[in-house]
Order: sequence, then structure tokens, then C-alpha cells
Amino acid sequence: MRRINMFLVLGMLVCFIAHGVMGAMKLMGADTTALKAAAWAGVVFIVLHVVLTSIMTIRTLYAVKRSGAGYFRNNLLFWARRISGFAILIPLAVHLTVFHSGNNAAFRLQSFDTPVLILHILLILAIAFHVFTNIKPMLISMGVRDRKAFSADILFALSVIMLVFTAAFSVYYARWASY
Repeated sequence: MRRINMFLVLGMLVCFIAHGVMGAMKLMGADTTALKAAAWAGVVFIVLHVVLTSIMTIRTLYAVKRSGAGYFRNNLLFWARRISGFAILIPLAVHLTVFHSGNNAAFRLQSFDTPVLILHILLILAIAFHVFTNIKPMLISMGVRDRKAFSADILFALSVIMLVFTAAFSVYYARWASY
């Protein structure tokens, strides 16, 4: 189950980066064609990932109850990973409703005001926290031996990407607010 989850996470990351880069270009005025396909493929990966990790979390809770020793304080990082994953779902739902085009020919938005901008920045921060806390387990599941070097490279690249996403939302907000 963990190996399947690893492939889901890799697919999700590829879709997330592709969708984010194409979306950032679209928000800044460029035209991209594969934006919708990357977004919906990412949604499929997200749903499968949530289902799979929920099953694994329920199994963990059952094992904790059966053993009688939860060691909650010693497992704070485990719970931070789980809670941060579920915390992504609320701003993600807002993102899906705001950036929804009912028509394939036209890209239409609902209002993109200050609360929506804040929710999108919170989405980026929640994703960043969730990804950053889960880099080590992902590299372990992939069998990477030199995790420290890979972790630093991945964290740097993702930090730059997240910064670009935040800038794109901010530029779009400024353009939206000027109308």
C-alpha cells in the first residue's frame, strides 16, 4: 500500500508542478493549453492519495488502540503530516470553485478579492508544509540512499516553485483589483 502511495505522490507532484507553472503563466497573461488536463489528473491523484492515507491512518489508530500505547507526544511529526494533509483540502476546495471554467472555450473566474488571495496563499503554505514534512518518508519509500543531498535539492526547487506560485497569485490579484 505504501508503494502505491509513493507512485500516487510522485504523480501528484508532477501534476502539481505542471499545473502550477502553466497556471502561473496563465495568471500572468500567457496562454497555456494543457492546464485543465494537468489539473484534473492532479485531482484524481489527490483523491486516491487521501483515500489511501486515510486507510493507513485508520489502521494505525486501530493498532495504537489495540496495543494500548499511543505515544502521542513521540509521534507529533506523524500527526502533523496527517493533519496538514487534511488542512490542504479546505483551501483546495476554494481553489477548485474559484478557478472553474464552465465553458471549454472561455476561462472565467468568480471574484478574486482579498480573502480569496489569502486562502490561495494559505493553500500554498499548507502544501509547502505538507510536502516539506513528507520529503524524508517519500525518499525512504523510493529507496534513495543519500536522502540529505536529495532533500536539500528538492526543498530548494520546491521553494522556488512555491514562490513563483505566490507571485502569480499576487500579480493576478493586483490586476483583478485594478479593474
